[in-house]
Amino acid sequence: MSRLLHVSASPRGERSRSDKVARRLIAALGAAEVETLDLAATALPAFDGAAIEGRYDLIEGRAVDPAVLAAWDGIRAAVAHFLSFDRIVFSVPMWNFGVPWRLKQYIDVLTQPGLAFTVDAAGVTGLAAGRQAILVCSGALDIRPGQPGAELDFQTAYMRAWLGFIGITDVHEVQVRPTYGSPAEVEAAMDRAYAEADRLAAALNG
Repeated sequence: MSRLLHVSASPRGERSRSDKVARRLIAALGAAEVETLDLAATALPAFDGAAIEGRYDLIEGRAVDPAVLAAWDGIRAAVAHFLSFDRIVFSVPMWNFGVPWRLKQYIDVLTQPGLAFTVDAAGVTGLAAGRQAILVCSGALDIRPGQPGAELDFQTAYMRAWLGFIGITDVHEVQVRPTYGSPAEVEAAMDRAYAEADRLAAALNG
């Protein structure tokens, strides 16, 4: 795999624990080309009421306001950019049991019929098939299987469901948690995540 996109969903910059683990993983993977999409610093296309209504006007061949045309040009460009990568690494902190709102906005921009998926009598076909995704998910709650907070996982489970919907079924994950506690507990969580990232990189490179 030659082109890797790192989608950073944390606005915390160098303090982001999910980003720290993701950067270590990406370095170990050794992709020929790596691009980072910092969602906190990226102007995403607006997917608002006007864009939604404009989609139906475009489909039905009606006149569309130039601003709506520009919005849809931006949406198409965002989807094409995402699909131009072979492997996507997401660093995702947990916010209120789910994902940060900027990541949700990015997902809403990407998940467009005819661009990221198609629907016919046979069902949904994801147009991102053949790509690989790696989820580096962090959080104060330990939602790993078998842990007390597992039933509150609307983060990793949501990301896996969305990726599957657009056709990405080769999905791996590294869990960075719990990130809240004593310094020793947080350090132990980071050490576990780094070790997990190293093992995953070795397996994928092998």
